[in-house]
This record gives sequence, structure tokens and C-alpha cells, in this order.
Amino acid sequence: MDSIDFKFFIQNDSNPFVLFSNLGKINYLNTSAELLMGSCQSKELFEIALAYAPKSFGYHKTLLDLSFGSFEFYGINVLYENDDFLGIHLYNKPMAKVDDNVLLEGYTLTDINVLLQANIELFTIGYQGTLELLTDYEIPKLQVHQNNFSLLLRNIFAQFANVSKLEIALKIKLGERIAVKNKRYSILILEIKSNSRESIKDKELELIAFQNHVNAHFKKDSITLEIPAIK
Repeated sequence: MDSIDFKFFIQNDSNPFVLFSNLGKINYLNTSAELLMGSCQSKELFEIALAYAPKSFGYHKTLLDLSFGSFEFYGINVLYENDDFLGIHLYNKPMAKVDDNVLLEGYTLTDINVLLQANIELFTIGYQGTLELLTDYEIPKLQVHQNNFSLLLRNIFAQFANVSKLEIALKIKLGERIAVKNKRYSILILEIKSNSRESIKDKELELIAFQNHVNAHFKKDSITLEIPAIK
């Protein structure tokens, strides 16, 4: 066992792993954690590790919902074997399974920027605040059920109808892909954010998103969608 390079397996684990010093300095990040740190402050993650650390040397696994930007986790494992280092492993929430058999039923090749812009224009007819849109216009066309996806967008925008400023961003998620019919596709991230929002219909929105093969992430001030860019 001494000859096995365990660091190789940790480095390439899809679940983030971070090793801190006892002062909160990051001593090691695996590849997944490097991506996560673009959406998470190291101090916040260190404080979570301290809060859920075992009472004595060893490890302590905890089921809890954590989200940092578009990254979502269902649990953590905090480990230490001496007073010098503290490690935390975060376990990714699985993406909704894409049903291969009905995947393209009712879907058409769509410019998602055009579809998004059309729904924004409908929303702004009655919206009194300021809206900012940041998007990548080079995103290629993808398969979308236009009516169902528009229904999802309209219901999401309705949760922000009374805010004074709304920020919308569409981009490609770096470092992650989804496999469908033995092909791997990029994931698009659509974030709708303000200083607050209505949340009473979150469960309904989650169901609509799931029916569109989209993962929806909810926070008190934002909704983030992970959209498979199926061609």
C-alpha cells in the first residue's frame, strides 16, 4: 500500500477536497476544489470545517445542504489526525438524470440568447426596475423545448417582479460536462440575481426545471440554472 500514489486519486476526485493549516491557510486543493474556490471564500469554508470537525482526532461526516454559486453539495466530511492540518471533503449533489429516450421530443435547435432575450422583453413590459444582461453571444445553438423553457423563464422572472435591479448572466460552466448517449456536452449557467426575490413557488419551479432536464439552484437572492448544451 505504501507504493500507491493516493494523491493522484484525491487530486482527480470530482468532489472538492481542501486541506487547511490550523490557521486557516490553504495547504492543498484538488482539481475540483480549485474550480470551487472561484465561487467560495476560503475563510468561509474553513469556518464550516471548524464547525463540523470531530471532537477528537478522526473524521466526522455530516449531511447538509451547501451552495456556492452554481456548486451544490449534499454533505461534507471533516478530517484531522493532528493539530496542524484540517481537511474537508465536499460531496456534489447529483445532476438530474437525463432520460435518453424522450430527450429530444419536442426539442428544436435553438439560439438560447435569442430565446432568453425574447422572454426578457416580455418581462420588461411590466417591470419598473433596472435590468442588466451579461451573456456570451458565441454560445452555439442547442436543443431546447422552447415553449417549456420559456414557461420556466417566465415563472422565474415573476419572482423578481418587484425588485429595483435585476442581474442576468448566461455563460458556459468551465470544467464540467454531462454525458448523454455516450456523448459529452457542456453545461450552461443562467443566473438571475437581485437583492431579494419571492420564493413561495420554488418547488413548482424545481419541477418545471426538472422536466426541462435543467438543475435549478435556489438562494434567497438568486436562482441559478444548469442547462445541458445538447446539440
